[in-house]
Amino acid sequence: MQAALDLPPKGKISPHTYHYLFGLLATTGLRLSEALALQREDFTADGLIIRNGKFGKQRLLPIQPSTRKALEAYLAVRRQLGAHGNDLFVHIRGHAPSTTRAYIMFVRLARELGFRGPPGDPGMRVHDLRHTFAVRSLESCPRDREAIRHHMAALSSYLGHTDLANTYWYLEATPVLLRDIAVAGEQLFLGGAA
Repeated sequence: MQAALDLPPKGKISPHTYHYLFGLLATTGLRLSEALALQREDFTADGLIIRNGKFGKQRLLPIQPSTRKALEAYLAVRRQLGAHGNDLFVHIRGHAPSTTRAYIMFVRLARELGFRGPPGDPGMRVHDLRHTFAVRSLESCPRDREAIRHHMAALSSYLGHTDLANTYWYLEATPVLLRDIAVAGEQLFLGGAA
């Protein structure tokens, strides 16, 4: 995020836009397209109104106080720099960058920071921010079945998944979660409570 502030053009809104956009993606698990479709009026006292989710789904996304404070800081920078437009995230022309442009900027920053190699080499993607958010959310969940069931349903709604099975994919995504699943399975096999 700090590297985004060093992007050109200095003294313009674009570096701030990418700084706060990538921060929002990391702290909420939003899809890039959802974040770029946000309008200023979608930032409400209750959270973010996602009007253009995948498959046309809409949802209200509660946000942490720190995320709210960051978005308020971004809006203050927008006013200070005279950046206009109805989109929440804008570049110099007053509208949201395209998903392609935002992706290019993310890859550029990832390469500068050593998280990606040259073109053709695999590396960090924008969507990995969503993946990391989901996995960390699951890792922090209490380890009892009922809590996990409720947490999975809530996380599925929060991420805007159309099917809970799409959220269960994240359970198999990290060594920490795989270890926990294996331990729970072993306890069940041995006759204990998982």
